[in-house]
Amino acid sequence: MGTPAVQVLSTADRVAVDSAARQLLESTGVEVHSAAAREALERQGAQTQPGLSRVRLPPGIIERALSTAPKTILLASRDGRHDVRVPNGRTNVTSDGCGVNVLDLDTGARRSSRTRDLADLTRVADALDPIALQWPMVVAGDAPQETHGLVEAATVFEHTTKHVQHEALSAGDAETLVAMAAAIAGGPEALRERPLLSVVQCPVSPLTLAEGATEGLMVFARAGVPIVPVSMVLLGGSSPVDPASALVVASAENLASLCVAQSVAPGSPVLWSSASGPIDMRTGAFAAGAPESGLLNVAGVEMARHYGLPCLVAGFVTDADSFGFQSGAEKMATGLLSMLAGADLVAGVGALETDNTFSIEQLVLDADLVEYARRTAESFRVDADSIHLDMLSRVGPAGNYLKERHTLAHFREVLWNPRVLLRDGHEEGRTSDARVRERARARGRQLVENHRPAPLDPDVRRRVRELAGLAAP
Repeated sequence: MGTPAVQVLSTADRVAVDSAARQLLESTGVEVHSAAAREALERQGAQTQPGLSRVRLPPGIIERALSTAPKTILLASRDGRHDVRVPNGRTNVTSDGCGVNVLDLDTGARRSSRTRDLADLTRVADALDPIALQWPMVVAGDAPQETHGLVEAATVFEHTTKHVQHEALSAGDAETLVAMAAAIAGGPEALRERPLLSVVQCPVSPLTLAEGATEGLMVFARAGVPIVPVSMVLLGGSSPVDPASALVVASAENLASLCVAQSVAPGSPVLWSSASGPIDMRTGAFAAGAPESGLLNVAGVEMARHYGLPCLVAGFVTDADSFGFQSGAEKMATGLLSMLAGADLVAGVGALETDNTFSIEQLVLDADLVEYARRTAESFRVDADSIHLDMLSRVGPAGNYLKERHTLAHFREVLWNPRVLLRDGHEEGRTSDARVRERARARGRQLVENHRPAPLDPDVRRRVRELAGLAAP
């Protein structure tokens, strides 16, 4: 039995990238704009200078951080039925995050996102089995600027029972997110035992750890909340244009973030993560759907395995601003590559326009693409139960297997059947794209109107909303 797989780095390649990343951290260092983080790293043997933010990390601190970081991580769900433990031999897909626009489900118009849009998108993703966990997909544009991140967290916690990923740009917001998750989990120790929340605390490429995000990272590490330091290196912008150099920068940024987390809380859960790619040199835009982005996702998975860490990379992403040929091609190419590489987590579903715009229709369609890619990445089974020599001999030449009982009994488990994609041929006056979009819109509307996840306990909901600065309902 063989399993499809893709690999872009040899063992020697991985060692070379790792060696270059460690040399960069030791000789050049990383900018750490949090005094508290610099002090924590200095206590572990990092080299600092008074009044400067540059920190150099010798080999010992990196080795200690890698030795204390857990090799498996639980991403717990509110209902206990959607827990994800990584690695688990399966690629788990999450929605992407932080879009600022939606395509209105009724009119199709592109407009700024609001809290209600986030609630609707979250409920739809909660209902779609291929989506294992959730980021807040869009910002709550109608919430106050200073609290919109907390409003987004409260909204997603209320409208899904799946694991939630978010981010905090300050220690204060991090403490509030931990308090929200602890209220839902049943207290700080219950949250540590079953973390319902993980956090995307991004370094700033190249080689910079911002003050607020880094101090938030430290809060989460102490609380036992899994940390995902997504490195977003731009080829030709925040790294040399060669993908290997970008991979070195991403590895260095991940190692630096890991060192901060382990310096304040040894054993805190951290995933290796990258969503890197090129700048389009004609427009200056990040090209998330480019082939180099897909290859960097594959290489990122391989570097995570080199370090013995679980990972999250991008996939099912597109630079197209609307449903169509480009979005389908880029989403399938990037998603399938990440799956064939064996990524633990892949983020990207639901998004258009390089994650700036989200669509319920696209989210529903992406669920089909995920299942398509998953079926492609499954093992090709060859054994006595899949080679039916007795049936082949009995039916013989010019035979028909549609009437066989075995076909009726097993076709659903052997053959993938799409929910939205079409196989029904030509329809006069209506393109297949239009019909697929119509089916996705209908399914999305049905889920928005009818799917209701298990509610939060009323007292817990009141507390979560209070922490987000929302009035009692």
